[in-house]
Amino acid sequence: MAILTMHSVFESIQLTTCINMIIPDSVRMDNIPLSERKVLYLLHGLSDDGTMWLRRSKIESYAEKYGLVVVMPSADRSFYCDGYDGKDYYTYITSDLPKYLHNVFNLSNSKENNFIAGISMGGYGAMRIALKNSNNYFAVGSFSGPLAFNPIPNKEKVLTAIAPFLKDELPTILTGDFNIPNLIDGQDLYVYIACGLQDNMFFCNKYFEKVAKEKNFKIDSVYKIGKHNWEFWDEQINEFINKALNEKNNKRKNK
Repeated sequence: MAILTMHSVFESIQLTTCINMIIPDSVRMDNIPLSERKVLYLLHGLSDDGTMWLRRSKIESYAEKYGLVVVMPSADRSFYCDGYDGKDYYTYITSDLPKYLHNVFNLSNSKENNFIAGISMGGYGAMRIALKNSNNYFAVGSFSGPLAFNPIPNKEKVLTAIAPFLKDELPTILTGDFNIPNLIDGQDLYVYIACGLQDNMFFCNKYFEKVAKEKNFKIDSVYKIGKHNWEFWDEQINEFINKALNEKNNKRKNK
């Protein structure tokens, strides 16, 4: 596997940013061109950057196992939203970055070849991005993400944590599209959520699951002993990749 670190300027964020990638070595592996590879976008958490997946998880091993291209961008503390400190990170992740990677590496930009996941803040960003752009991804995974801001036992703690980053949205955050349950609308998308039973995000995830069931929206949810840490997330990213690809293959066979 090849590990690439690139620095480039994007109009949406108006600064030079770092992009980390894992790319299969087709000469040594199976000669499948990059244009036909599945592409996984992995989003980092609030206190991290795009290097953290490489530093704290076994994502390179998982990428080799499944023959994936993995893209790990950096997005500051933006919650992957537009308007953070004058930078449009939502537009960057959903539009500018995929176009750039298609032009430079000929990565596929089709729904059937792209999926997205993230931890904590990145889980929030991945879910919001996928539900708003379900024509671009076949699957989404959120691990310990703050997936709801509705009345939950730790609502004030969650809102206090997010306030500095979405402060302009707080007056309407429960009713607008920043509150992810409001985005559920029968999208054609494999949805996987996981959260530890000892994690402060547990109730956010349970509320998201509750709304999904009320809307007859199928999700795959995992709750088990675990905290807000990499031991839990590393296990879950492997599980998500396996299940998402199997779901994709099963759909293809049933057509």
